[in-house]
Amino acid sequence: MHPAVADVLEPAASAPKDPGPPALPPEPRRRVLRWSLIGGLVLLVLVGGVVGAAYAYDQSTDDRFLPGVRVADVDVEGQRPADVIANIDARFRAEGTRQVPVTVAGAKAKASPSLEELGLRADTAAVVAKAQADERSMGMPSRVRHRLLGKPVNRSYTVRFGLDAARATAVMAKLAKEVDRRPEDARIDTTTGLVTIVPSVPGQALDQKTGETKLMELGERLANGEVPGTDTSAATGVEVPLQTLQPKVSTFADVILIRTNENRLYHYENGALAKTYAVATGTAQYPTPKGRFQITLKRFRPTWVNPDPGGWGASLPASIPPGPGNPLGTRALNLNSPGIRIHGTSNVASLGTAASHGCIRMSIPESEALFDRVEQGTPVIIIPGPPAAKPPPAPAVPNSTFNPTAPVDLEAG
Repeated sequence: MHPAVADVLEPAASAPKDPGPPALPPEPRRRVLRWSLIGGLVLLVLVGGVVGAAYAYDQSTDDRFLPGVRVADVDVEGQRPADVIANIDARFRAEGTRQVPVTVAGAKAKASPSLEELGLRADTAAVVAKAQADERSMGMPSRVRHRLLGKPVNRSYTVRFGLDAARATAVMAKLAKEVDRRPEDARIDTTTGLVTIVPSVPGQALDQKTGETKLMELGERLANGEVPGTDTSAATGVEVPLQTLQPKVSTFADVILIRTNENRLYHYENGALAKTYAVATGTAQYPTPKGRFQITLKRFRPTWVNPDPGGWGASLPASIPPGPGNPLGTRALNLNSPGIRIHGTSNVASLGTAASHGCIRMSIPESEALFDRVEQGTPVIIIPGPPAAKPPPAPAVPNSTFNPTAPVDLEAG
């Protein structure tokens, strides 16, 4: 075999191996390891020092606000929370002297409470505490970076001024005492012995709820600087409306006046005398009561019921049905006085005298006419009135229910 071919076919394992770089002696290897450890320790010391310095710096500036923090529209960078609160309180006190004019519509009453009198207050402490909490939530590296680089955090916190609603209520209550007036019902005056209708007078009341709302709204807008200089509401203030209170009684459609001394009944319609009637009233033993009453019931063809079966009516029947023998005639107007009625009678000779058991007698035709002209609830006023000469007996009035034998001296029922 040719030597060259033999060389090619010779196994590779027979070729000598590359021994590589010569191995270091043990001492140099230890030296490299030692310096690596020293370098790492130095680096750790340096990093620890930086972290410690950063921590110490953060702690020393913890009570001062970061760049870019605004509270109540004021840049507070580097300020302590207590200083921020004090500065806002100074503005707060200056605003407190500002007055809010209050007038009452249609009245001379007015007030000018200051914002301080209205309980001006602000949520300054809570807002500053929120700003501090937001800074602490950022983390120490971020805070240090913003402080060292002066990089603003761009955070703004609004402080709202408010008022005490109870103070506004007190202002309105004081004004209400000046302007409130109760309505006066129409009333019947008989001081002259006749009927005079005194007209009703409407009342008025301050609309306190509306006033409180308007006062609070304007006051808080002024306190928070939300009223521009061109807005006239700061000068004109608050106008509080008045409510009109209507009386319960504004007129009297009908009034009945009875003057017992002259045994006459006066019927007034809308304050004007419409008709005068001769009547009979109670005797000295059974007087007609004096005072103010009203018609409580209108009775058509009433049944007479014995009002005193154990006394003066002991000999009389328990009741008498409607008809010619009924002592109440054909109509009766019950008053809110026990046993007292205005009713018809067939004994027209008794009219103009004191002859009844307390009731007011009228002729049957006139009792029917009055019955049709008045309503339940009509006021009935009974007064003595001036004494009058005894009039001549009224003539008998023929009618379908007249019965000369009827017990004409019976009353009530």
